[in-house]
Amino acid sequence: MALYAVNKPLGQTSHDVVDRLRQVLGTRRVGHTGTLDPLATGVLVLATEASTKLVPFLSAEEKEYLAWVSFGATTLTLDAEGPVVEESPKRPTLREIESVLPEFLSLTEQTPPAYSAVKVGGVKAYEAARKGEPLVLPPRPVRYLEATLLAYDPTPTPRRIAPSAAGWQLSERGRRVELPRPLGPYPTAIVRLVVGPGTYVRSFARDLGERLGSKAFLSGLVRTRVGRVGLEQAQELDSLEVKKTLDPLEVLSYPSVELSHTEAKRVMEGVPLPIPAKGLVALLGPKRRLIAIAEGDGFKLRIKRVFKG
Repeated sequence: MALYAVNKPLGQTSHDVVDRLRQVLGTRRVGHTGTLDPLATGVLVLATEASTKLVPFLSAEEKEYLAWVSFGATTLTLDAEGPVVEESPKRPTLREIESVLPEFLSLTEQTPPAYSAVKVGGVKAYEAARKGEPLVLPPRPVRYLEATLLAYDPTPTPRRIAPSAAGWQLSERGRRVELPRPLGPYPTAIVRLVVGPGTYVRSFARDLGERLGSKAFLSGLVRTRVGRVGLEQAQELDSLEVKKTLDPLEVLSYPSVELSHTEAKRVMEGVPLPIPAKGLVALLGPKRRLIAIAEGDGFKLRIKRVFKG
């Protein structure tokens, strides 16, 4: 089972990265575990061959971002793709931003951007928006675990970042962030976010501006973590080492259970096990090989996915 962590380049789509890996590996069986917009960079976890069965589980992991949010304007796409469609004279202060960020930690729903892949009646929102017929998108469940202001600059400013015990931080000697072309001299907050699956950071930028009585858009984004996979583990796409793969057991955040030969055989047949565990569990066979993902109710484990490859 081969998994890769790639630092998605600015300007490329997640599908571009998938296509590149397909060419390198000579296989069509490649998938990613969470889309990044072209104007974002950072961790993209790719699954190949049998490991593509892990995509639904890895896509559900929490994600960490560093978001550049610019105030005083908004765009159709809510990001730096532009053009600016509306401006606001309000420029929030650092203290005002800090005061409203905790509100997101209790947020349970969020409206996706008009330019997103969300479907309504089989129609993708971005396709309708491009035709000038934007869809009415219902709110979707979201979960914010952290929202911390790291800096507030007069304009969108590239910074260097580095990992720390408390997540990725701004650093004078770290990795330099590549940002999209700035749309103007708009004051910009750099916010570290830790969120659950399905959260649109472009919507966060819009909502943050609204809470502050201003217009806002996402002027830059770096995904620094997907589950247990950090940006420090990500390879550059142009110099990807095929043999440098991730261990599924180090990627999944679930507890693991080592099985006997008899139990492993039952699992491969899809038979529930009388093991008193709760939640998702990684089941290990001989030589600690991942053979299945199961879900426990406290009394037994029901098999959700078997890995035979």
